[in-house]
Amino acid sequence: MRIFHISIRTILTIAIAAQGLNACVSDRLQTILPKSTLERAIGADTQESVAYKLMPGDRIRVTIFDLTAETNEYVIDQTGAIAVPPLSPQTIKGLTTEEAANTIAKGFISAGLVRTPRITVDTLAFGPIYVLGEINKPGEFLYRPGMSLFAAIATAGGYTYRANKSRVFIRRAEDQFETEYVLSSDITILPGDVIRIPEIHI
Repeated sequence: MRIFHISIRTILTIAIAAQGLNACVSDRLQTILPKSTLERAIGADTQESVAYKLMPGDRIRVTIFDLTAETNEYVIDQTGAIAVPPLSPQTIKGLTTEEAANTIAKGFISAGLVRTPRITVDTLAFGPIYVLGEINKPGEFLYRPGMSLFAAIATAGGYTYRANKSRVFIRRAEDQFETEYVLSSDITILPGDVIRIPEIHI
């Protein structure tokens, strides 16, 4: 039996070389494969949390930190803006709360009012949804985070006997026209959505 004696320096040299090889292989993969494909190839979790985008009807709290903290509440109007005195209306529709805070801060800087404003925006309540058509209790309803189409229909009292349960029309708050969906699965609902259940044609 042969006994091999390997010095610590040799072991460290081998480890560093192996690390470099792994980095080269990873770089090569990133060059060849799209990011999502690479993540699947190495078994990474590709799920990402998507931040909520503010919509008309949402009620928010804006806190401006200067020498003291000034806090006010606003409802985003149908144009997607809020009026934060003494600024002109600030459009924040479609932004996250962090992006909205940055937009308002830039407004103060542009107006020459505050050199380095610190601003936070928090969502207090969401805009409503509307369920219409062949539904037992059509009308305006409060939105709940994570609400789905089937939950919205249940909130509105469920289908009428004339309802077409295989199709639905939804107009998102940011859209001018409604979109028809074939119901093969549930659909995510957002604040400001107008949901219309059509009548079945026999």
